[in-house]
Amino acid sequence: MEQHVGYRGQMIMQAAVLPARAVYFIREGSADGFRRAIQEASTRWGGVTEPIICVPENGEIYPGYRQTVELSRVVGAVNIDLPIEQAHDVAQQLGLECVPLARVDAEGTTRFTCHPSHVLRSDPTAGHVLAREEGDLWEVTAAGDLTAEAYADMQRSSVRVRRSRSSDEVGRAQVGAGDTLLQQTAAQFGEYRATGLPAETSAVIWVTQPNDLNDCLSFWNLRALRSLTFSHAPMILLPANEIEHWIDFDRQLARILARPAEFAPDAILISGSVEPDGLHTLARVLGLQHTNNTKVGVAFPPPALRQAPFTYQINLNVRQFVIFDRDYGLTTQVDIHVFDTGSTVRFPSPVQFYGPGGALLHFFGQPFDGLPRRRCVASLVHENATWHGDSIQLKTRAEETYRFQLLIPSLAQACHRVLVDVTERYELSDKGRMGAALQETNDLSHLLEPGVFEALVGLMTPRSKSLAKELRALVNRGAIDQDFAELAGRWGSRTERRYLPAQQLDRVPRELRVTAAEKLSSWGWAERGLKVSCPRCGLDNFVPLERVSPAASCPGCSARASYSMDQATLSVFYRLDTLIDRATDQGVLPHLMVIAALTGEEPLSSFLPGANLWFPGTQGHVEVDVFGICGGKVMAGEIKTSASEFTEDQMRRDVRLSARLGADVHLLAAIDTVPQATQDFARALCETANIELRVLDSERFRPSEQ
Repeated sequence: MEQHVGYRGQMIMQAAVLPARAVYFIREGSADGFRRAIQEASTRWGGVTEPIICVPENGEIYPGYRQTVELSRVVGAVNIDLPIEQAHDVAQQLGLECVPLARVDAEGTTRFTCHPSHVLRSDPTAGHVLAREEGDLWEVTAAGDLTAEAYADMQRSSVRVRRSRSSDEVGRAQVGAGDTLLQQTAAQFGEYRATGLPAETSAVIWVTQPNDLNDCLSFWNLRALRSLTFSHAPMILLPANEIEHWIDFDRQLARILARPAEFAPDAILISGSVEPDGLHTLARVLGLQHTNNTKVGVAFPPPALRQAPFTYQINLNVRQFVIFDRDYGLTTQVDIHVFDTGSTVRFPSPVQFYGPGGALLHFFGQPFDGLPRRRCVASLVHENATWHGDSIQLKTRAEETYRFQLLIPSLAQACHRVLVDVTERYELSDKGRMGAALQETNDLSHLLEPGVFEALVGLMTPRSKSLAKELRALVNRGAIDQDFAELAGRWGSRTERRYLPAQQLDRVPRELRVTAAEKLSSWGWAERGLKVSCPRCGLDNFVPLERVSPAASCPGCSARASYSMDQATLSVFYRLDTLIDRATDQGVLPHLMVIAALTGEEPLSSFLPGANLWFPGTQGHVEVDVFGICGGKVMAGEIKTSASEFTEDQMRRDVRLSARLGADVHLLAAIDTVPQATQDFARALCETANIELRVLDSERFRPSEQ
């Protein structure tokens, strides 16, 4: 069958459709700001999950608020009543864009949502409850609220709402006697993944003075973080000193407390504005019985439903119930045929929309595994894409069917894009070109086998480095002309590659010598042959086995000669392939060993074995020994044959370069052992540069010596 050029196969990914949700900024102590934030959230799909944070005059973000924002996975901020500059500063600290309330539907990512009526199926008999006009803060927090204009618009929509006639209607709507408007903002919305979610937990009954801002705000943010999909624990807000007048409310509450007996207590009463005695009094009004027993868990099969009297405790830590990592959206599976030049993706929306609006699309799964979460990589996928956690995020319209042209980048494409993004240009270095040639045609993991690297070094033909070393030695001891002439004579004749019998591979443990040499031959890295010693011209020559004839003759002068023997047995010699020989001499193999080790641990990897880099505004270029992507992290670093070459100046230069390249991980590698002092110095440099350090040395490369 004809193969498509650049076709990489079929992959499966997931697509999630969800609203673009916001966090609201209000001044500390601003009850009006809090009410206005809720009015806005009540008109937005997913609004019940949008947190609200108070900001003091000094602009400090309290740790609890910071955690709330991080857990909520919001994509932007809306400024309700902060000074403009302060709002932008707070948003910047949280890594979010900020828009003023007046522009929330026109600017920023948070505009990509829709009205709740556009995700709710019309039900003319329903009337969703919201707070009374100018109602107490607790009503607004529990049921939602609307400005006069938004209320009029809602009345013209397909979703009916009504203001409660008395406070008890808000309380009853929370326990199932009708629905609140806020509950309906979560239609067709929830988590598709929750990690670290506690097991089934107690119901939370938050009790507040009718207009206590701190209580109402704390409850709002607690409920915003609750699981919509994986947990069934009720969470309601009630006013103090009113419930005793709500006829039959205790029995209505009991219906939602009748849950499997997997946890204790059945309910937790909590308040910041009501004293403990007041909570105990309210519990008695609700027909609850105090207990000291506390547990969470999931039983299988589920036990029978608990029966009244239901148990309670007060003022336990309920925030622990919502501290878990999550991803939101309704998902669908998408098959994609992946081409190097781009792929068409088409799928029906898992969310059914009943009106116009916006939404976010999150793509995640196999096609994006191993890619670094960098903006430049997201823009490879789609020109308007960004990362949101581990998902590719696109802002789009509410549609019945979605169709996009996406590029699923290979790791090599991503590596190139990341490097292009941080340099003016780059090219493979001399070592990099040789290493890349070997990468394409060889299994680099062979380099990590016992004795293989040592055998390669033993068979390597000495070239420039060895000559330079001998020249330095002659100069240091004050050599005379005759010494230099002798050296020139020896090196002038070295046009032939070195060849040795396995027994002379002194760097390899004796018991591994033949095995290592034979492995090199089987991989095509070396060839076997015999040595011919000529009695006429005095030259020795290597004859590959395929050219061996029964009668030995000198390849040079054609005189009858003899093959070398060891104790009446022909000696087999080994000679490296030309490219392998040159790469070994040029120090390329340590680069490839590092790549082999990292790729063996993390197959989702792609590396350049050496590159010359040009940075904007600088003269000349610098060289990096290895640069690439490993398990989604960008890595760069320096590789030495001997760890003694890692001077402090060298390490400072290397870490600066990794930081300039935006690396997540700095590699420090040597074929021998890296001393602890060297590791400690490099680690301190990396901590200052906020880069992770990865050390690779003989413990990983040289298992034969361990």
